[in-house]
Amino acid sequence: MNYEPAKLDDETVSKLREFEEQISESAGETVILIAYTDQESSQ
Repeated sequence: MNYEPAKLDDETVSKLREFEEQISESAGETVILIAYTDQESSQ
C-alpha cells in the first residue's frame, strides 16, 4: 500500500482538530489525528 497525506479543506481540518480535543479529553492525554489516503485504492 502507498499512503499519501490527505488533501483536506479548512473546514475538515477544523473538524479533525475538534475531534482531537474531544478524544484527548476522554483519554486524559494528548491525541493527534493524522489523515492519509491510500493511493492504490483511489486509482
